[in-house]
Amino acid sequence: MKLSTKCLLTTLGAAAAAGTAFAVQRGANQRRQQLNSETGMELKEYRMINGIQQYLVHRTENDELPVLLVLHGGPGESAIPTRYLAQRDWEKYFTVVNWDQRLCGKTLQINADKQTELAATVTLEQLIEDTREICDYLRAKYYQDKIFILGHSWGSVLGSMFARQYPDRVRAYVGVGQVVNMRRNEELGYQKVLQKARIAGADHDVQTLLALTPYPTAEFGQEMMDKMMTVRRLQRKYCLASPITLKDLWQMATTPDVSLNELPVYFKMDFQIQLPLLKELMDFNLEALDSHYAVPVYYLLGDHDWQTPYPIAEEYFAKIEAVRKQLMLIPNAGHNTMIDQPEYFLNALRMVLLA
Repeated sequence: MKLSTKCLLTTLGAAAAAGTAFAVQRGANQRRQQLNSETGMELKEYRMINGIQQYLVHRTENDELPVLLVLHGGPGESAIPTRYLAQRDWEKYFTVVNWDQRLCGKTLQINADKQTELAATVTLEQLIEDTREICDYLRAKYYQDKIFILGHSWGSVLGSMFARQYPDRVRAYVGVGQVVNMRRNEELGYQKVLQKARIAGADHDVQTLLALTPYPTAEFGQEMMDKMMTVRRLQRKYCLASPITLKDLWQMATTPDVSLNELPVYFKMDFQIQLPLLKELMDFNLEALDSHYAVPVYYLLGDHDWQTPYPIAEEYFAKIEAVRKQLMLIPNAGHNTMIDQPEYFLNALRMVLLA
């Protein structure tokens, strides 16, 4: 009984210490995100966008600054919980707007009663039209003819297609973790992690990867999704893809942008409801389209990114025809380029603004 009491007290003490550390870190994160009390602006809102309520977060030091709409990755991985890790300094130069897309985050939460219907009908074209409506709302709200679009990973698919389809609304397109040809991405990413495993002499990992062939599969379904999750796990092991560590989970949990009772919305990832978009993504291929863009195009790529392999984006970028274009390869940065190297990334964004 004494031992049980001692264990209980130890457990309670550890829980109390963890709770204190959590509160201290969350408070520190909130203080670092404070905006100028006279000119700063933060707005968290739901807007009716193409028939459903969708969640937006606006932040800036001055709402007369150029608008930058951030299109998150996934599909389904909101940037809002980790926004604070990189975007605070962006707000000195832009009015930064983050959006939880359909089937994601608080947009999915508020439309939970329509989840089945939305999951069955969501398409890339639908999300392009959502982006258009949000873009038009932001242009009117901030009295700007055009806005900047930043697309990360899956968001680079959405952003590229939006910029091509609606160039009259786009001041410049910025691609990060740029997807060009998803099948080529998966093929090259697979070969890279297989090479790393062989160099490391990790026979078990080599055999695990070889057992996945053919990779990628001809059709995208549950089999391919399972294979992709295995490849991502091993890519993370060999530092080729975005990590999922205790530090990453702690950073999400102590975000100043999401209340404690809202956190489960962002921790829960249901890839099944993203299946239609993942199928479209697997067949996505910018190389099959003409290479002309009617807007300035910038690629900010991490030189350690093999989740969306940067050499493919470099190769495609060389073929792009645009009024202005620039590729910046950011050193020692992976797929989450802006978080891996926030200062480099900020300087690159400032160059986009000044160009």
